[in-house]
Amino acid sequence: MTGNERWFGKYIGEAFGVFLIVLFGCGVVFVAVLLGVAPDLITIGLGWGLAVALAVWANASISGAHFNPGVTLAMALRRQFPWKHVLPYIIAQIVGGFIAAAVLYMLFYGIIDAKLAALGLVKGAPGSQLVSMIFVPYTPNPGMVGIGPAAVAAHLHVADGWSRVALWQGALGEFIATGLLMVFILVLLEERSVNAPVGWFFPLGLAIAVTMLVVVEGPISMVSLNAARDLGPRIFLWLTGWGHMAFPGPRSGWWTTTIAPTFGAIAGAYFYDYLLRPFMPRHTAATPAAAAEVGVQKGA
Repeated sequence: MTGNERWFGKYIGEAFGVFLIVLFGCGVVFVAVLLGVAPDLITIGLGWGLAVALAVWANASISGAHFNPGVTLAMALRRQFPWKHVLPYIIAQIVGGFIAAAVLYMLFYGIIDAKLAALGLVKGAPGSQLVSMIFVPYTPNPGMVGIGPAAVAAHLHVADGWSRVALWQGALGEFIATGLLMVFILVLLEERSVNAPVGWFFPLGLAIAVTMLVVVEGPISMVSLNAARDLGPRIFLWLTGWGHMAFPGPRSGWWTTTIAPTFGAIAGAYFYDYLLRPFMPRHTAATPAAAAEVGVQKGA
């Protein structure tokens, strides 16, 4: 197999990984919002965490399991991931999210229409974010601004409901949460860590981290953590007629869940390398998970 063929396989692995994350993660939100099943944040957090774990278990040996433009950029800046493969990785990640959104829509489109009708909402009109939130995250979480479904059509787009969470708060939350996620990833890959896990534990450790981040940040920005998880479904929304609910989003806030988490991941990598990693023990104890990721970072 040639080098180009191997890298094409890695692109497919990245797309498939994000596909799984969006399919199962957004799938939990679909069920919660549209059917009222398992609506609590802890359950939704577990859904996203397990989605990430399954994606990593399935694809880490293929692509290195970045699944996130911020992670890919951080690996290029701090871990020698080849820059010429950064853009193809990011495109593949977004494509994976887009395809997952399309699959979910094909499965649920009748229920989506029924939900809009039950709430007296028009697709793409003010207030319809209470339904389009099943695809993309918004700041603040439309389901947690203190406005009941019966009043959403008349009040959700009014400043009283949205003033409780400013866009800068959503952006800051995404920046910090994704920075922490990047720290967790690098700690789990650290060869010198006394808690360095065996390969099978790496996805589980990420699942725990994602679950806790969703529970804490969920009410603020619905917890994107990932520009590909956001942009793939958001592009699908735009192409299927949701208009303003896709771009630029309510209050023009799309950047809080795309740009902010991307910079957060990069900042997290620098934070770990300069403020935490220097104090790791001097000995090395390479783990299968670390070895696999180092191979991807160096373009092996």
